[in-house]
Amino acid sequence: CMISFDEAKERVVKLQNELEKHRILYHVQDAPTISDEAFDSLLLELVTLEKEYPELLNPLSPTQRIGGEPIDSFVKVTHKYPQWSFDNVFSFDELVSWQERNLKLLEKSSVTETPAYLVEMKIDGLKVIMTYEKGKLVRAATRGDGKTGEDITENSKTVKSIPLTLPTPLSFTVIGEAWMKKSDLSNINEERIRVGDPVYANTRNLSAGTLRLLDPQAVSKRNIKIFAYDIEGLQEENGAPSLVTQEDELLLLEKLGFLVNKDRKLCQNLEEIQTFYNSWKERKDNEEYGIDGLVIKINERNIWDSLGYTAKSPRAGIAYKFPAEEATAKLLAVTYQVGRTGAITPVAELTPTRIAGSLVRRATLHNIDEMKRLDVHVGDTVGLRKAGDVIPEIFSVFTSLRDKHALPFIFPDYCPECHSSLQRENLGKELSSALYCQNKNCPAKHLENLIYFVSKKGINIEGLGEKIVELLHDLGLITDYASIFEMRRVDLQDLEGFGEKSADNFLKERERSRNVELYKVLCALGIRHVGEETAKELAKKVKTIDELLHLGYQDLISIPGIGEKVALSLTYFCSDEESLQRLQRLLPHLIIKNSLYGKDDTGTLAGKVFVITGSLPTLSRDEAKKLIEDAGGKVAGSISKNTHFLVAGEKAGSKLDDANKLGIVVISEEVLKKMVL
Repeated sequence: CMISFDEAKERVVKLQNELEKHRILYHVQDAPTISDEAFDSLLLELVTLEKEYPELLNPLSPTQRIGGEPIDSFVKVTHKYPQWSFDNVFSFDELVSWQERNLKLLEKSSVTETPAYLVEMKIDGLKVIMTYEKGKLVRAATRGDGKTGEDITENSKTVKSIPLTLPTPLSFTVIGEAWMKKSDLSNINEERIRVGDPVYANTRNLSAGTLRLLDPQAVSKRNIKIFAYDIEGLQEENGAPSLVTQEDELLLLEKLGFLVNKDRKLCQNLEEIQTFYNSWKERKDNEEYGIDGLVIKINERNIWDSLGYTAKSPRAGIAYKFPAEEATAKLLAVTYQVGRTGAITPVAELTPTRIAGSLVRRATLHNIDEMKRLDVHVGDTVGLRKAGDVIPEIFSVFTSLRDKHALPFIFPDYCPECHSSLQRENLGKELSSALYCQNKNCPAKHLENLIYFVSKKGINIEGLGEKIVELLHDLGLITDYASIFEMRRVDLQDLEGFGEKSADNFLKERERSRNVELYKVLCALGIRHVGEETAKELAKKVKTIDELLHLGYQDLISIPGIGEKVALSLTYFCSDEESLQRLQRLLPHLIIKNSLYGKDDTGTLAGKVFVITGSLPTLSRDEAKKLIEDAGGKVAGSISKNTHFLVAGEKAGSKLDDANKLGIVVISEEVLKKMVL
């Protein structure tokens, strides 16, 4: 029979408290004291009472973790507290430098206290920001760009390691990292393979993808967990303790029922940290959660206040990253690719090997000098890594595993496409590392030039990608630059992959691309040694292409930024009849403007060379580049001794290592924006 309302109300509170106790025992402490069946029985009783007395149903009840109705989209939310990210170090020497910088700052602030360090795991997951008001979860959000994220409250309620209510009515923000077990990833991928869906590359992708599902009920079916690790905005009232150290924060989080990673260590010096680092470098892959390094935080909170923040990071913390993931593979063959300049790039064909979540079958060997240095043979077992976490490269050869019958590579004397002779280029003081095809009409060079011409670096015809250019070239519809603008709608609409709509979209994009800057045209023409930066230098000094064509070698070499190689290459282009004929056929199809003409390198960044790496919070790579160039600066593709600043975002990779080794100043997007004001 139904019990009275007052009895039901009392019973509901008791059931909620009992279920919360067992949630902590099971999902936080990993020490359940009752069976799953018993837990489900208690939950069923609570569900029944809430149905009989709907007024007792609380949005934060344990019964509501199953998730509500699907939503149409996520709402953007502004974080109350900026969500910083830690800077990275990759070696013990860099860690020492970080400590030395901090100690100097503390000395200036008259802080004599020697800091201790709390070392925690750097979980490879998704950052989640949880807001509590008077002990109740009111919002959960993704980090986003650090200032604005997406509201994932309903999805987060399904995560059983997050308390919906706290034992004390505290108001604060809790920071955590969402993750999934590697075994769960394996099970989910097996099912996706069975039904023909693409698999998730790693647990981080799976965690992020799960929390961004629009159906909370679907989220509830996956075993998402969240490690809580930081507290912000805690007011010392309503029973809140004073938090003196970072360790105090973690202990409070544990007391309040959050899941906190127990794999942490309080270290008194950097040597203890290094010992801890070395042990986890060996055992990290044995854990169910992904770890890509350690997070080192000064334990004393008052020292955090003394050190303050850089543009994007607290000075009192640093991420000590583990070495980039590496693997081995068997080298099956080497093929040679012809680039648009005729440079021959050796490419290793490998047994399929997974690195950092990607299945790799090919890797660059860079050039023949690198192949000689490695002494690579067919059939060798090779060490493989992702250069800058992006491009697979071979960095070592296990010669002890080499078959006695293995033979070294015989480098080609002739182009693999047109069979013309290959030669190194004379660079003045030395010969080039690359071999170059000497045939200016090599079909591979010609095709690569056409692909580059329409690419983003060229005149940028969106939708005309590499595969489509190859198809149109094979069909004879594209033979030179001008022919791209001479194709008709009827030529395209019956082709595979095209329909009337696709043809119309291409024609619209082509029409837009006719209005183009002079430097983009110069870059798109594929003139040897004339890249984007060189093209911009030329556009500042010549008003039109016709003016450029009438410049001699001495005129060209007198232009700032134009060296001997570029001047010779331009002189050759301007005197080559075939190149000029292709250009003259193209020019009637373009409306060329030159907004750079007459511009000097003035501005707040004049004379400064920048390199950009990693994912920036709000700017794309091209937007950051434009910001720098509009202020008179230059952007290079790689770090050198001439680089003044490295603009680093998340997952900066090897360029950050190079910058640190050369002592180049590393800045954030926010600092860059301030520099151009």
